[in-house]
Amino acid sequence: MKISAIRISDDNPELSAGTGKTRAFFSQIFPAIVGVATINELVEYAANSGGDVRLCLHKDPSFRHHDMIIVQRSTTFFPPHRHMGKGETWNILRGEMAVFVFDDSGAVVDARRLTPMTEFLYRVGESQYHLIIALSHVAVYHECKPGPFEATRDSVFAPWVPDKNNIIATTDYRNSLLNLVL
Repeated sequence: MKISAIRISDDNPELSAGTGKTRAFFSQIFPAIVGVATINELVEYAANSGGDVRLCLHKDPSFRHHDMIIVQRSTTFFPPHRHMGKGETWNILRGEMAVFVFDDSGAVVDARRLTPMTEFLYRVGESQYHLIIALSHVAVYHECKPGPFEATRDSVFAPWVPDKNNIIATTDYRNSLLNLVL
């Protein structure tokens, strides 16, 4: 018997829908297999919905280990943040992305450009401030981190980041970071 790769659709009984900031699908079958067709469907779903999307390879946010395939658009800016007591690993699968790591005062400790053909895997340590920005129109990456996800306490946002309502300051901040990797 051969197990098929996950198929992305709103009516797939092998997936359940999440309610986070980005559209999420949670795999309800194991083993969970992701192939090129799955990634193509995720990218198409993101394009049609106009937002980012993630395929979680764990049944729900309470699981102790989270593996996710994420499609992130270049227009997404999720401010620098950290997860107390948790590290994170990213593996770029398609496109390009930038990873930034900061010290507690906001100084950039590392800035990297990740592509599938060069540096393609990055691990940030526990409780380190970090930021990911898609450099290509969309970036598809595998993210791995400890669970459970606790929506109100999972992300601690950096105090030095411009107010998100100040579009000019936020755009200037984002561009100053991008200048480090472009």
